[in-house]
Amino acid sequence: MPSIDKVIEIQESISQADSAFILIPAELLWIIIGIYSLMDLIKNKKTISSSGFIMRGLFFIFTLSLVGFFTINIMKADFSMDEKQWKDDYLKPYITALPENKTYVQDFTQILEIQKNHNKKIKSIYLNNNVKTIWVELDILDKNNTSKTISVQTIIKKEPIKEPYITYKSINKNISKEYTKHAYYETILHIPEEYKVLAPVK
Repeated sequence: MPSIDKVIEIQESISQADSAFILIPAELLWIIIGIYSLMDLIKNKKTISSSGFIMRGLFFIFTLSLVGFFTINIMKADFSMDEKQWKDDYLKPYITALPENKTYVQDFTQILEIQKNHNKKIKSIYLNNNVKTIWVELDILDKNNTSKTISVQTIIKKEPIKEPYITYKSINKNISKEYTKHAYYETILHIPEEYKVLAPVK
């Protein structure tokens, strides 16, 4: 299993590569400006004043520095991996190997329309993008045995059990803007077979 630091490192390198693609046309533009500036400097060196010569020389040096900056950042970028390959080779193996958290549910209510400011709204992310989720409001006991209510995005799985419970995975660092430590991963609400819900169930 890759470490979370390795998952983050590869993801950041992909982001740098995306940024580098934007730098390439900018670098080409400044190379053209630099060449034109140098040719103008050589062509008019006898007619321009000393102060004008110095100013044009400084502008040419600035252009060279800018082109050098672009070149260094483009060379640092790793173009060998894309987002899909990163998910398949790093993110999915990491999430799959994470331990599963299990919390018993005292009561739950299906939410037909989630509000932006809904109580403690927790988004869930799945490795399979085709899963159909619903939002539920759960009454649970936290680590201090205190009752609290949270709203969670989840899939439903009916099982031959007596009490409902929820399983999910979590990460302790933000991997990217999408994959954060505030989300749940592979969330499943396990409910007794006789319960009824207005959503597809496993």
